[in-house]
Amino acid sequence: MDWEPVVAVSQIATGLATLIVAVFLAGQFTLQRKALNRAHEDADRDLSMSSVSLLQEYQLYRYTKEQTSKVWAKRDEGLDSFNESEYDTITTYLRIGYTQIITDRRLGRLLNSPIYYHWRFTALLDSLCGQELYTQQMRNILINNDPALGEIADKTYEELTGNPVLAL
Repeated sequence: MDWEPVVAVSQIATGLATLIVAVFLAGQFTLQRKALNRAHEDADRDLSMSSVSLLQEYQLYRYTKEQTSKVWAKRDEGLDSFNESEYDTITTYLRIGYTQIITDRRLGRLLNSPIYYHWRFTALLDSLCGQELYTQQMRNILINNDPALGEIADKTYEELTGNPVLAL
């Protein structure tokens, strides 16, 4: 009996089986990639919703908590005008705002939207105490964490005060 045709048929069958497995695996990779993309989009949506929720809570806090509300009303008088308790309240409140901005940026939220960060810094730098805290403490923290974020904050500071940040 001549074995060459049998060997040829078995090699063709093996090649075909290998091809079928490769096509199946390629299909599985495509499905997995789509599932991962959906999971990534879902995670991004969840992050955005959590960030917005935290921002809303943060903003409401200054109006719903009596101590914070009183201190917030005096924010244009500068840090030196506060007693120790008031100083702790306003600086803690502002630091929480900076922490959320840094965290958003670190997590990749709206990296291509500097206007978002400009808007957030405007809310923190719209008062004398916010500007003083920025130049005394928060600027160095921002620059050390993310120089690009520090640049956005510096530009916002300069727009609001009309003064270069380094001159202080």
